[in-house]
Amino acid sequence: MKASKNLSLLLDSLLNFLNSRKDIKEFCDPLPNKFEFKSVKPKSKPVKKLINKNLLQSNALSNQLIKAVINANDDLCWNTTYTKEQVGADFLMRYGWFDIISANGPFVTDNLRIMLGYWGDGLDYQLHWHLAEEAYIPISGSALFWSESMGQNIYSVGDIVINKSNEKHWTKMTNGPLLAIAIWKGSDLRVNPVITSRDGKKIHNVKENIRQ
Repeated sequence: MKASKNLSLLLDSLLNFLNSRKDIKEFCDPLPNKFEFKSVKPKSKPVKKLINKNLLQSNALSNQLIKAVINANDDLCWNTTYTKEQVGADFLMRYGWFDIISANGPFVTDNLRIMLGYWGDGLDYQLHWHLAEEAYIPISGSALFWSESMGQNIYSVGDIVINKSNEKHWTKMTNGPLLAIAIWKGSDLRVNPVITSRDGKKIHNVKENIRQ
């Protein structure tokens, strides 16, 4: 089975974007260029309706990638990871992500997990951490990022934000919605995050239903 035209174009646009940046390629070390395709059943979430032309920016490569996401929207397996108890109902209505390169497909590799995620205007992605080392690269919008090692800074289109393994971090969408690439690397990329409750008084071990 082959990938749909829209998924193939999304992969090409993503690789064009990633390969245009020395810092991203160094983080991936190396970035594969050939992948086995594994069919993944599309899954809809409320966030799917928020992926539209309003996300376009002035960066040419970023725009190419955003258009590819919009065109492939019906082929994507959207996920939300968390529960209403953990992050609240509003968060789940305006947040979502999908795997594009990972052991779970649709383009398979074992040494990296590359996702794209969307967070709506004003959302607070509360304190969390995970085993995987992570790089965020915004492709639309900007947000306030905080981590134990870097403190808090506003990062926008083209910036790279790196979180170390098990480093506590959070993100606040203070400047509008954010669409970003998230790259995980490490020894086990299926270990889920740990997240605090919105009031910071509880710690939730996330049990995500990952599609095989």
